[in-house]
Amino acid sequence: MTHHAMAVDGSRITRPTPFRRWALKHGPFVVSFVAIIAAWEIAGRTLDLLVLPPMSSIAAALWTFIVDGTLFEQLTVSLITLFAGMAIAIVVGSVIGAAMGLSRTVESALDVYVNAMMAAPMVAFVPLFILLFGLGYPTRIMTVIVFAIFPIIVNAFAGLRNVDRPAVEMARSFGATKSQLMWQVRIPSAFPYILAGIRLGTARGVKGLINGEVLVTVVGLGGLVNQYGTAFTMDRLYAVIFFIIALALVLVRLVDWSSRRLVPQA
Repeated sequence: MTHHAMAVDGSRITRPTPFRRWALKHGPFVVSFVAIIAAWEIAGRTLDLLVLPPMSSIAAALWTFIVDGTLFEQLTVSLITLFAGMAIAIVVGSVIGAAMGLSRTVESALDVYVNAMMAAPMVAFVPLFILLFGLGYPTRIMTVIVFAIFPIIVNAFAGLRNVDRPAVEMARSFGATKSQLMWQVRIPSAFPYILAGIRLGTARGVKGLINGEVLVTVVGLGGLVNQYGTAFTMDRLYAVIFFIIALALVLVRLVDWSSRRLVPQA
């Protein structure tokens, strides 16, 4: 027997269809996206500005890059740098943040420097890295690290410092050791914070990657930005920029999806 939901006044409540739910959630974005694309296309064709090619020309350039493999060839170079830098940033940043969260002494020693580096213009360190490591992978990896590591430190610190106190006290009342408290209570409680830091660090790491490739050596996706920007080939330049933005969004979404699988409440 089929039951229908009824309102207080006795009228039947109609549940929204899946399409309507999707439209309510994503409709505003779709409308704004289409409006921006249309406005850009019209402006590009009517204003005749060098810096504003029509969106159709940008799409054509992007499609050409995809077909001839230009983007994916350079993407491989960039991803090696990005993944190496992010791996180091995640491990080192989580350890430093955890140490600050667990020890007031470590926090007192490092807090000022971490806050200062969060506010500092990271691109200013690139010339220093060039002097120290030369023109190659080490410099580009270090650029990714300094861009990504500090949000990871701050979030790991916040997670360990704001651990669920009642859970800690309950574990202690059952005789949990310091090691058990750390791995079974503190770390799981801080995990959502750490994952949030990794999401932020990933977005900043992509920025560091492109800055490093543009300023250090003309390689990877940043090299394409440098190449087409210098030549004022604006449709190709915008195509690469939009691809980089899409890459950053995909990576952040991937981290977000992974975190939700690992920690549903994150």
